[in-house]
Amino acid sequence: TVVPGPNAAISALVLSGLPANNFLFIGFLTKAGAKRKNKLSELATFPYTLIFYESPNRVESLTGELIERFGDRRASLIREITKIYEEVIRGNLSDILARIKKKKVKGEIVLVVEGYKKELIRSFSEEDIRKELIRLLKQGISKKSALKIILSRYDIDKQRLYNIATKI
Repeated sequence: TVVPGPNAAISALVLSGLPANNFLFIGFLTKAGAKRKNKLSELATFPYTLIFYESPNRVESLTGELIERFGDRRASLIREITKIYEEVIRGNLSDILARIKKKKVKGEIVLVVEGYKKELIRSFSEEDIRKELIRLLKQGISKKSALKIILSRYDIDKQRLYNIATKI
C-alpha cells in the first residue's frame, strides 16, 4: 500500500497505476436522473484521470454506466485503503464489471478511470472483432454495450461491425 495522504482519492490514484500528472476528483455522483447522465456525458471527453467515490451497492451500476458513456477504458477499483482487506483491481472497465458481478465488493470504494484519448486500433481482422465481441458477451455485458465498446476501441465502420455481430 501507499502511505495515506489527506484523503482516499490521492492514495487510490497512486495505487491505480494510471497517469497522475492530470486528474480530476469527482467524488460521489448524484444518484440518478438526467443530472447524472449529463455529468457522465460531460466527463466522457475529459483527458484527465477521473476519480470517483461510490458505495458498494451502486458500484456495479456506475461501472456499467461508465462503459456505456466512456467505452472500455483502463481503470482501477480500490477498496478499503490502508485497512486489512485492502484490494486493488486493475484492468479495463469491462474486466472490473465482470469481477464485481462475480463477487460483490464491500467497504469504501474508489474507482479511478483513465481519461479520454482517441487512439483507435487500426490493424485488426474480422476474427479479432468477433473474438473481442464474444469475450465481452461472456463477461455479461449486453450486446448493445459490447458493440459500443468495440466502436470506442477500433477504427471500424458501424455497418461492418453490425454485419460481424449478426453472424454470432
